[in-house]
Amino acid sequence: MSKTLHQERMNKVIQAIENKFDSELSIKALSELSYYSEFHFHRVFRSYVGESVYGYRKRLLLERAVKQLLYSENAITQIAFDCGYDNQASFNKAFKNQYGYTPSQVRNDRVAIQPHTFTMISDDKKHMKPTIKNIDDINVICAREVGSYEVAAPKAWGRVMRYGYSNRLMAKHIRSIGITHDDPQVTDANQIRYDACLDLDTPITPEDNLTKHVIAGGSYAVFLHKGPYEGLQETYSAIFNHWLPESEYELKREEPCFEIYLNRDPRKTKPENLKTEIYVPLS
Repeated sequence: MSKTLHQERMNKVIQAIENKFDSELSIKALSELSYYSEFHFHRVFRSYVGESVYGYRKRLLLERAVKQLLYSENAITQIAFDCGYDNQASFNKAFKNQYGYTPSQVRNDRVAIQPHTFTMISDDKKHMKPTIKNIDDINVICAREVGSYEVAAPKAWGRVMRYGYSNRLMAKHIRSIGITHDDPQVTDANQIRYDACLDLDTPITPEDNLTKHVIAGGSYAVFLHKGPYEGLQETYSAIFNHWLPESEYELKREEPCFEIYLNRDPRKTKPENLKTEIYVPLS
């Protein structure tokens, strides 16, 4: 895929949102415009634009609200309804979270709103080069937890590691693999699904409260992320917004990315010394 083609596809998506941002979004229709599957579309869009589809639409509506507050005589209640809010209280809260001022302050005090800015991706991230690998299916045992990453991931790892160590299965070659099935910028924090996995193929019982899963083999672009896990999102943005459009590759439609954590005990490793491999599925 060329970068020009990627930009053309994503610009069509942006245009479609801007043309009808008063209407409810159809993610299926937008993903078809982009030629990405719904599974990958959210992450690709956020990497290109800097925010989620829903966040982008919300911002457009709130930016229009600023203009209406400054330059129209429309009642604030009506402006709230025009932005899709059921009541003025919800609108006031969202508006203040976005701009730091209430709608009344903007209208009455003629407050100047600063334009929206995005966090820039560092140059070293922009020029990341992957290793292309063909891997076999990976049989794993998983602990699934649902919730914000900060809450779900430690609980999931606690369960699967307890199983591994109590059964004396944690040999040096056993890998720790994480799969996040939902985009935290799209899915409510309480509903994010996270799987903490070990590449084991041993019997499990209902009492273990674990599942078995197969990570599909095939071609993957493998990137090395160095540093804190909190910085993974910047690396993903660089992958989807810089490397992928400029590469000759296409995403495999329905397979998730996954991460292999290379440090034996992350809790005893300085954040700057953490190493994570990101596997991006290719068609």
